Amino acid sequence: KLLIDWMSDNSITDTLIKAETPQGWKVIDKSGSGDYGARNDIAVIYPPNRKPIVMAIMSRRTEKNAKSDDAMIAEAAKRIFDNLVF
Repeated sequence: KLLIDWMSDNSITDTLIKAETPQGWKVIDKSGSGDYGARNDIAVIYPPNRKPIVMAIMSRRTEKNAKSDDAMIAEAAKRIFDNLVF
């Protein structure tokens, strides 16, 4: 319970999958980053009255010192949410 609370109440990942999650859905996620502008977010998403969805998104650049792009992760999440069929 404590781990779930920590992961769902943090604001560090608000610009990633959470940025495009439909209102009223709960998100528990963990993000990471690395060389080559690598950025990732993996989430368990709880739509109301539905089973949870697991989503993992990772992006990477070609230059070792490139900066990561949170907006790219959010855009990928938006495209997934826009095309979900229950």
